[in-house]
This record gives sequence, structure tokens and C-alpha cells, in this order.
Amino acid sequence: MPDVYTWIAWAVAILAFALGVQILGVGGAVVAIVLAILALTGLAWFAGAGVRSRLRQREPRFRPTDEVFRDPASGRLTRVHVDPATGERRYWTED
Repeated sequence: MPDVYTWIAWAVAILAFALGVQILGVGGAVVAIVLAILALTGLAWFAGAGVRSRLRQREPRFRPTDEVFRDPASGRLTRVHVDPATGERRYWTED
């Protein structure tokens, strides 16, 4: 999915086209307003979809386990976290 800046560029291009149509008179102004509303609505929808997908990705995949140990190198308390879907393990310090 394109980034937000791409959608902003498209919205600006559509608005520039709509403002160019406004020269045609009152009918052109109505077309310009409708196009501007459509462009901004589309931009808001796409930006919202990007935010929603990023929020889904931020949901914690890793769950803490009961496995806690002191890291021999740093001496810090470390807890093992595991991704239930893949079995991948991560080690996070707790102090």
C-alpha cells in the first residue's frame, strides 16, 4: 500500500484539477467542490486504513513465559517471551 505522502500528492493533484475546472463557471465550481470532497474523503479513508493496519501489527505477538533467569553477562534479570504462532523466543530484561 502506498504511503500517506503518495495519497497527499494525489489529493493535491485532484484539487488542482478541480480548481482548474472552476474557471468554467458555476457548474465548474460545483464539480470542483464535489471532487475536493471526494479526494479528501478518499485520503482520510486510506490514511485510516494505514493506521488500522499499523495498530494491528503493534499488537503484542510475544507472550511472557514463566522462565526467568539472571543474565550471566550483564547480571540483569531476564524473562523469556515467546510468539505462540511461530515459537520464536525473545529475551527481555526486567530490571
